[in-house]
Amino acid sequence: MSRYDNLVHTKDMMIKLLLGAVLALVLLLALALLGWARAPSAITLYYPPDLSTGAAQQLGDIPKANIYSFAFYIFQQLNRWPNDGQDDYFERIHTLKNYLTPGCFEERLSDHHARDRNNELLGRSRAVWEIPGRGFTPKRVRATSNDSWVVGLDLHVQETYRGERVKDRLIHFPISVVIYDVDPELNPWGLALDCYAARPQLIEVAEDSEA
Repeated sequence: MSRYDNLVHTKDMMIKLLLGAVLALVLLLALALLGWARAPSAITLYYPPDLSTGAAQQLGDIPKANIYSFAFYIFQQLNRWPNDGQDDYFERIHTLKNYLTPGCFEERLSDHHARDRNNELLGRSRAVWEIPGRGFTPKRVRATSNDSWVVGLDLHVQETYRGERVKDRLIHFPISVVIYDVDPELNPWGLALDCYAARPQLIEVAEDSEA
């Protein structure tokens, strides 16, 4: 083979090698673009409130303390009627709609209607708060599936009518909480109340042990 033929052959081999490299790069670029297109635009990380001893958290795992805090905060806001229960309760239900499952939202509207029909809202104010010593412990959050929990809230419920106290009770509320990652813009928690997991129970004053 002449020197000229060797140069042509070498050039052809180089062209084929470069074409193969270009095709490989194009394939890798296509795979990268596909992965980028499928990647989530935002990732939610949940951190437990107490980081004094450190924390190892898996992506997507929600600490029990966060679930309890969500349930307590939303439930407390739902039951905060500072002026008049007839208007305040209705307004709270709609304000917190994105933190309630559709079924729970309808159930709260039905509860408002029933209370209003029985004259339990007009002129009433209401507030709930944690019973001292009965706040969060891991036992108060029980998983019922991979994406649902029952949170036990022990709360002091107080209602007044035109300044006069008409209800003052200690009540255990079993609240159902579920994963509800529908609209992060309107609900950054990615959780929702699914109303009561069971019937609320009165707590006797004489009880000292934690439920």
